[in-house]
Amino acid sequence: MTTVKPSTLEDEYFAREDAERIRRLHYDEQRRLKDHEKEALRQQHQGRCADCGAQLVPEMVGTVVVYHCPACGGAFLPRRSWERLHSAAEPHSVMAAVLNWFKSANKP
Repeated sequence: MTTVKPSTLEDEYFAREDAERIRRLHYDEQRRLKDHEKEALRQQHQGRCADCGAQLVPEMVGTVVVYHCPACGGAFLPRRSWERLHSAAEPHSVMAAVLNWFKSANKP
């Protein structure tokens, strides 16, 4: 009985397929680890000031929650509060305020 040796092209094909499968598994594992690390960091730093690490204190300003740092005076907005403020304001109001400031600064 004579066995037929596979061609080198066939060997190369399967070697590439195996390498691609291993690369995908490695990528998925790295992504899972990064997601786990991100979650661990989020849990560790939740409710802390980004500047000094002190515990943040929530304060209601109108209908928006602002997190205030008693140590350094920083103020932080959750995404929902930012979106509420941003949707309520006119898009050009910030630019208008800056331009008005320049106009008043240039008057003698």
